[in-house]
Amino acid sequence: METSNSQPLWPVPASEPALLWMKGVANGKAGCILDTLSDYGKVPLGVQERILHQTSFFQLDRWFLLARQIRSVEEFVNRM
Repeated sequence: METSNSQPLWPVPASEPALLWMKGVANGKAGCILDTLSDYGKVPLGVQERILHQTSFFQLDRWFLLARQIRSVEEFVNRM
């Protein structure tokens, strides 16, 4: 969404504190996914790393919703 002078309402943050905040949010989302998956068994190291290195909030949200719907870690891996 943009204002009348074509400036974004929420500009992409470029400052160091904002980037650290975004990384923290992504790490928190990744942690929630891994915690949810751990209810279904051991999460393979490669899958853990893929989740922990993801920076797209959209993808992390998608994986979190998926983790809440699956019945096994294997199902999650096959659908991610």
